[in-house]
Amino acid sequence: MQGIYGYPVEIQTLFFLALRCARVLLKPEGGGKEFIERIDKRLHALSFHMREYYWLDFEQLNNIYRYKTEEYSHTAVNKFNVIPDSIPEWVFDFMPMKGGYFIGNVSPARMDFRWFCVGNCVAILSSLATPAQEAAIMDLFEERWEDLVGEMPLKVAYPALENHEWRIVTGCDPKNTRWSYHNGGSWPGKLSFLLRNPYAKNIT
Repeated sequence: MQGIYGYPVEIQTLFFLALRCARVLLKPEGGGKEFIERIDKRLHALSFHMREYYWLDFEQLNNIYRYKTEEYSHTAVNKFNVIPDSIPEWVFDFMPMKGGYFIGNVSPARMDFRWFCVGNCVAILSSLATPAQEAAIMDLFEERWEDLVGEMPLKVAYPALENHEWRIVTGCDPKNTRWSYHNGGSWPGKLSFLLRNPYAKNIT
């Protein structure tokens, strides 16, 4: 499943979790060793890709804001040629000094900076996120509680796409209208993840 910008964070994290499960279930006997080796290589590559390119915190946001464009060699810092002016204004207000998250999508010249609950929660559950990133995701919940949880726990995405943008980006399915099922709507079942997470020390 490929989204408008590439592979969404939910798909990447679920794929990582599936690979980890397969790694545990496979046995070296009967040709399994080859599959285990291939899975190990894929896990290594995918974890690097996600931790390096999908991760956003205050420091990384400042780095992206200062990116140079049109860099094409192996030494390029701006690997996806992201134009700094493409950063939406809401991100600067949303990003706290303490905290971070895996953004929705990354592809050449485009980044989807929205926060998605499922992808970030699965990143913690699957150990795709580093311990520091796991703690930062939970810090983000605490710092932006009113935005991400508020009075109707727990939003699946933030912020919701407004006006005609939801039609262009997500299609015209009524479930994708502003603050509905897929577009910022509330998934209360996800709240149990916060309450049981070891990093959620101050969340009650």
